[in-house]
Amino acid sequence: MNQSRLRLAVVGLFVDSNEVLMLHQMTFPEPDCWDLPGGGLEPHESLLEGLQREVKEETGIENFTIEKLLTVAESFFPEGEGNFLHTVNVIYQCSVHPKPLSFSIDEMEIGAKGVQWLPIEQLNPQICSQRSWQALKVFQTGV
Repeated sequence: MNQSRLRLAVVGLFVDSNEVLMLHQMTFPEPDCWDLPGGGLEPHESLLEGLQREVKEETGIENFTIEKLLTVAESFFPEGEGNFLHTVNVIYQCSVHPKPLSFSIDEMEIGAKGVQWLPIEQLNPQICSQRSWQALKVFQTGV
């Protein structure tokens, strides 16, 4: 029997001066790509509490503004033998001032490239996670 596993995640899109805050993701389901800070909710945690916790864990940023709900990105990833992971990512547009240039990373999931502000024009679907690329498209086009 095929099984589906649902994962609800909350993610932040930080854009400043045409640069996007991205982290080098190294874990399943999309290892070795650029992703947005965020992750799965813990039991009894609200979306905004989860976003604040995940951003702090992955970047060290504690004081930031959640501007608006940007989009919801949905993806399906095979997990072997007919099973799959169904991810639902609630993505918020966020800002932080002043723009941090160094980060305290408390996550084993982040790869050697760390956390960086990357020029938005250098990002593409080949180097980004599905959810980050969907968020960037909505941010740039409004669709």
